[in-house]
Amino acid sequence: MRATWRPPHQPHTQTMATRDEILANFQACSGIEDVGEAFMHLEAANWNLLEALQVVMPQEATTPATPTLPPPLNPVPQQPEVISVDSSPELLLPPPIPPLPLATPSTAASEDVQPPASTSSSSSTTPAPVINVNIQILCGGASEGSTFPLELVGNTTVGGLRTLLHHLVGINPCNQLLEGFTAPVKDTTVIKPSLLPESRTLSLNTQAHFTPLFHNYYERMNGAHRSGSRGESENGDYLLLIHDETGSRDFSLRFPGSRRIREVKGDIHDLTSIPVRHQHWTGWPPNIDQENATLASSGISKQHHLTVRKIVKERTPRTQRKMRGVQAGATSGNSSSSSSGQAVATTSAVTAEGVDDSSGEEFEDASELLHDDDDFLDMMDVPPSRKAHTLIPADIEDEVMGVLHFSEEFRARYGSITPAFYQGSLEDALKESVHFPAKTRRLLAVYLHHDGSVLSNVFCSQALCQSSVVDYLSANFVVWGWDLTHEANKARLLNLVTTHFGSVAATTVRNFNTDKLPALLLITRTRGVIEVLSVIHGNCVLDEVMTSLLHASEMFEEQRAFEVTEEEAREAREAVKAEQDAAYLESLNADRAKAAAKKQAEMEQMQERERAESLKQQEDAIKEAVRASLETDLPNEPDPNGSDPITTLRFRIPGGETFSRNFLASNTLQVLLNFLHVRGYPADEYKCLQSWPRRDVTSLDTSRTLMDYKLFPQETLNIEER
Repeated sequence: MRATWRPPHQPHTQTMATRDEILANFQACSGIEDVGEAFMHLEAANWNLLEALQVVMPQEATTPATPTLPPPLNPVPQQPEVISVDSSPELLLPPPIPPLPLATPSTAASEDVQPPASTSSSSSTTPAPVINVNIQILCGGASEGSTFPLELVGNTTVGGLRTLLHHLVGINPCNQLLEGFTAPVKDTTVIKPSLLPESRTLSLNTQAHFTPLFHNYYERMNGAHRSGSRGESENGDYLLLIHDETGSRDFSLRFPGSRRIREVKGDIHDLTSIPVRHQHWTGWPPNIDQENATLASSGISKQHHLTVRKIVKERTPRTQRKMRGVQAGATSGNSSSSSSGQAVATTSAVTAEGVDDSSGEEFEDASELLHDDDDFLDMMDVPPSRKAHTLIPADIEDEVMGVLHFSEEFRARYGSITPAFYQGSLEDALKESVHFPAKTRRLLAVYLHHDGSVLSNVFCSQALCQSSVVDYLSANFVVWGWDLTHEANKARLLNLVTTHFGSVAATTVRNFNTDKLPALLLITRTRGVIEVLSVIHGNCVLDEVMTSLLHASEMFEEQRAFEVTEEEAREAREAVKAEQDAAYLESLNADRAKAAAKKQAEMEQMQERERAESLKQQEDAIKEAVRASLETDLPNEPDPNGSDPITTLRFRIPGGETFSRNFLASNTLQVLLNFLHVRGYPADEYKCLQSWPRRDVTSLDTSRTLMDYKLFPQETLNIEER
């Protein structure tokens, strides 16, 4: 398979097609067939193809030096099997390695690996220092557990060692887990004695034998098995555990908190080939914008479980007849030029427009039949011009419900990269944009859609839903959308425009012909009057749309700067007047308020003191009465020389002091609590804690004896406040 590489610095936005191309090129160059593993490497390199290939396939020419090689082993396959992270552990093991000699290997290189000639003239006279290491193989079938020595020159890098081990044991460098270093290392790190343990032994394993403590490629490559290093790499990252019900696969993907949910859906499209508009998700928090919200703002945990499946629609006989018509159109398109192919695509779109129940899945199937027509394939990447429903149904009764339906249907029809339509009425959209003060005022963009226009799908897919337009609208406009396909919805919009914009704007909208739609109305407010600043019609291409938006923003900023100056001057005058009025009122009411507040405060303080004293006296009287009653009923302290069993209880109070008393072992726990109450430690205010077993005796059954609770023959109890 031949792969072509596009420089990663080209100034264009990465679309889904671009990522698919990068993923295919990376798999072709690296030999990694597993999509999940290839996606992990590209994500770690921020989709930089060259950087990902340099990490996965370190070249000998980029390493400072090549280590001294051991003597030739038994023949090793020139192209070892690529290890897949989705394979079973048995299939992940490389072929058995023959027993390796324990003696120090010679400096002769094997036939497959030749050390590069030294580029220094002094290397022949001053040999580089040699480092002796031992490699313990933790995987490798019959050779598992064996250890063999290696001699490495002093400037050998970790990447060079991985390349050497690749030729020796047949494990790709990207699948090697080289552990035992005393500090985190990279492929460019030079191996020094200080990085090796005292035993000079490094262990070689594969990803299949590795407990998944790490969550990205660089942690595994660096051997960052220490919690400190792992904590730094996880700071701000989110681990999404995604289950694909359609393909019965699981993915563990790590993203930064700034990642948008729509970008995550695009990445899942790369892995599962499920288009974003056909993805059905379970696990996202409710009431969030699943297109523009970031992972950090969505409220999910750092490790979150999600489920995705493909929405499949059954194809009706009418749909099958339409597919045969599309196939016939594609056959004629293959024999024509690129312009003829474009005409066939346009004709198919117009034909589909006249059918009310066509769907995006029909056109996706048509693309499989027309795989030879590049122009038609490009058109197939754009969602179809006609869905099963219009953007706003004809029988919609509420304006807000119509706007919500418009936004959902528009996103389902044209994909995840769409303008962030305002989720509210036109009146609320005006309040959030042009009705703001001049300093925070924004333009309002009213998008008017009509499914009866052949320009609708072209304008939406090629201009309005391009990332540059979407980003610019999001940063500078409040976007509100409405569908004029049904006459009832058009009449409702004309009433809204007449109410908020005036009769002149309503007449302009009424005179819009279907072939001039869709249209984007840019609304501003000048000196308190709302007016239409500019109109962008559906026959404009991307460059014209961006030029019109930039020109409208410049005009708006000039007018806004003038109004900001006037507004600041007016606010300054009003502030001075308000300050004078406030000072006058403050001086007028100051004495009255001061006298009244003082009198009221004195009265309240007196009443509070009297009430507190009365309550305290009542509580003291009640406590004293209870204490006296308990003291009367308390049995006398038994004689230590008596015949009945006696227990001596020692009490330690919060201040550290202690006191003790003798009780009969047959006394109930209530007698003990009554004694403490008489001493000033009632059970409702203090806890009486037994050391072993640790428990609060005040919470026990008071009818049982001290002997029952093992408070015999002596015990120390701690008195603590509750």
